[in-house]
Amino acid sequence: MSPTTGARAGNRPGPKPRLTREEIVEAAVEVGVDRLTVAAVADRLGVAPGTLYRYVDGLEEIAGAALALLLARTPLPEASAGWRAFLEAEAALAFDLLLRYAALVQDVGADLGAVAGDRLDRIVGTLRDTGGFDTAAAVRIADAVLDIVADGATQTRWVRGPDGGPGDLSEAARAYLESVAEGLRPRLEAIMADPREHVLDKVALVLDGVELRRAAGRPGYGGAG
Repeated sequence: MSPTTGARAGNRPGPKPRLTREEIVEAAVEVGVDRLTVAAVADRLGVAPGTLYRYVDGLEEIAGAALALLLARTPLPEASAGWRAFLEAEAALAFDLLLRYAALVQDVGADLGAVAGDRLDRIVGTLRDTGGFDTAAAVRIADAVLDIVADGATQTRWVRGPDGGPGDLSEAARAYLESVAEGLRPRLEAIMADPREHVLDKVALVLDGVELRRAAGRPGYGGAG
């Protein structure tokens, strides 16, 4: 066989190619974090899976870094309509992103709080610029919204099951519905049927409270404007 025919870089004689952590993370994003394995990333790079362990500790580190890169690259919503519209749009966008990758987060153990730091910093900056919040208030608001969204994405996967889609109910969710009082069951069924709307309504409740704090002139909340 010719030296240029079909051989992967990792199988060629001579020194193994040098990698960087950044190249490994980029390859993980290219593979797709919803299909991520160490073997898939190694194959993408043309090296043996064991080679990656010279640069990263394992799949959890790769997954966390890939998620961080994806979050950093996803543009924030337009902020021209004001701080509240910005946060509501960010909550919807973040929910869709986190639900897409909920399996990875739960099964691999990637820490969303740790990987979303860059995005949180940009959200806080936008709240300062568009709403006049001070940094402490902006952090509390953004953290509350993102906590609701992250929990909602995790709960949605529990409701639907690992492979379920919209309208599906896992066995655990069905068993839970059977255990609650009949008067409460229709309301919970409605939430399970459209968890995204439920999550965004919870976000709206938090933002209603922020509006009240602004109207009351609470320090750090930018006044009533």
